[in-house]
Amino acid sequence: MKEGASRYFDRYGRSPVNVHSIKTDSYMLFSALWSNLSEDFQHPESTNFNDVGETVPIEQDDHIDEGGLFFEQERSDKIGNISKLHASPQLLSKLKEVFADRVDPMMKILHLPTFWASLANALRHPDNMPKSLEALIFAFYFVTVSSLKEDECQSMFGVSLSAVMSRYRVATRQALINARFVSTSNFMTLQAFSIFTVCVRNTYRCDTLYILSGVAIRLARKMGLHRDGTFLGLPPFETEMRRRLWWHLAHIDCRTADVMGTKPSPEISSGDTKKPINVDDEELYPDMKSLPIGRNGITGVSLCLLKCEIMETLCKFASPYPADLRWEMLYNPDISVARKDSLIDAVEDHLEKKYLRYCDLANSLHTFISVMIRSAICKMRLFAHNIRQFAHQSTKATQKDHDISFFNAMKLLEYANLMQGGHMGVDKYMWQIGTSYLWNTMLYLLIEVRSRKTGPDVERAWQLIAIVFTHCPEVLEEFTGSVYAALGKWTIEVWDSYIAASKAEGLAEPVTPDYINEIREWQRLKLESEAAAKSNKAEARPVTRHSGGYEKFSYADYLDTGFSESQYFPNLFSFETDPNQWLQFEQMVTEQGFPN
Repeated sequence: MKEGASRYFDRYGRSPVNVHSIKTDSYMLFSALWSNLSEDFQHPESTNFNDVGETVPIEQDDHIDEGGLFFEQERSDKIGNISKLHASPQLLSKLKEVFADRVDPMMKILHLPTFWASLANALRHPDNMPKSLEALIFAFYFVTVSSLKEDECQSMFGVSLSAVMSRYRVATRQALINARFVSTSNFMTLQAFSIFTVCVRNTYRCDTLYILSGVAIRLARKMGLHRDGTFLGLPPFETEMRRRLWWHLAHIDCRTADVMGTKPSPEISSGDTKKPINVDDEELYPDMKSLPIGRNGITGVSLCLLKCEIMETLCKFASPYPADLRWEMLYNPDISVARKDSLIDAVEDHLEKKYLRYCDLANSLHTFISVMIRSAICKMRLFAHNIRQFAHQSTKATQKDHDISFFNAMKLLEYANLMQGGHMGVDKYMWQIGTSYLWNTMLYLLIEVRSRKTGPDVERAWQLIAIVFTHCPEVLEEFTGSVYAALGKWTIEVWDSYIAASKAEGLAEPVTPDYINEIREWQRLKLESEAAAKSNKAEARPVTRHSGGYEKFSYADYLDTGFSESQYFPNLFSFETDPNQWLQFEQMVTEQGFPN
């Protein structure tokens, strides 16, 4: 192994202390002196752990590996020998193809040419595989499997997707513990951990993901990733890979914090790491002397750069609170609506010139990026003009604010339906798209539809709502969650108002869609169930368990705690005057565990 110069900053990010950058094959591993000189050496004052895999009696094991602290028990909590789960050459070829096609563009933190070389070499000599590389390889398996559909998994593995997901989730967890991820200063181990946190979005609760994201940010800061490599004298390739990972972690932390309704890690806004450059992997290599110049257009890293652009824009709305990068900062009363519109117009123009005008809509990735850009702009306009920001102010929302909110909410649902419907093959990227924004948008739209009563735009809104229910049948099949129950109640209320308004205006009565009938039937069955339950209150109510293994309570469970339906699910008009109603709904979305 060759050792080169790198830097590692103290807790204040000030002066560098000695660090070694270890280079194995053509892939850079970054590690602090003593903390990870190799798999076998540790600081003299640190704990000496037994080799992973050894069975040590509890009374002799003085130092339990702290990595297990962050992972909950699973049915098969530990696999004795995870090496037996490596993919065969035939399966590996398919996994690599899937990863490059639908995973890599979504989270551009690996340099594929060097990773493929490291992967091939490691599988030829599995007994000599470094623990950090082993963790990254299993994270690669896990994230690739996470992107598969059920039929694809059955074809490739011959078993159900849930079984394969569980297998590689447990194996990746074990590989991370083996690599001592909690105390790591190894760049590759951090890559593996960051991939793992992406894979468990549909399994772990959002508050758990928030904690794991914070761990990743702290590990990154310990490695100095918040400082740009050009200021540290690092090689160009290493500098660029550090940028990619840092901004990936920053986006994950911001997104998770936004759903939790709290601020992201302050390290994100206090660092000086530059954005990655807009180039493809083929233009980068470990021994390069200088980085190429980034260009306009769509590359493999463009989607990740788009996330950086959005975070930079949110910073402008967060003034004078630069550390707060939540979308809620678009409600900031210190910035005028005119100023907000100006900032949004500017970023829209920038994204148009840098990316959109180069999109080839015959290419699924280009189409997906185009939809994501337009969705982001719609979301900004929706937030900037949303009636929520006026709920606690003396001034009221203007008709222009209502119109902008209404039409941008409709556009967001149009884009969501476009992606869910698989237009131009973009559905293969949907494994990374959460649904929490969808239910917030539905709420905005229902509020506006109720106010508008009738008209062509209202008819169009109902068509979009119908498509959402078609693409998300769980709303009609699993009315066990408070979010689904609330949306069901409000949808019926607004539909009944629509029917009444149509009759009052002498219009033909709209044909009742199937989803309205299904919601009514669910409500009837629920009322019958509640009536039966009241006859014997002493009888314990069973808890509904979802696939994630967490306890989720139905709306009926809330009734037992003293809430009535009118109290817990308020009238939609109350959202215009009471900001707490928005907070309660967002809390329901978070607690129900929707991926963000």
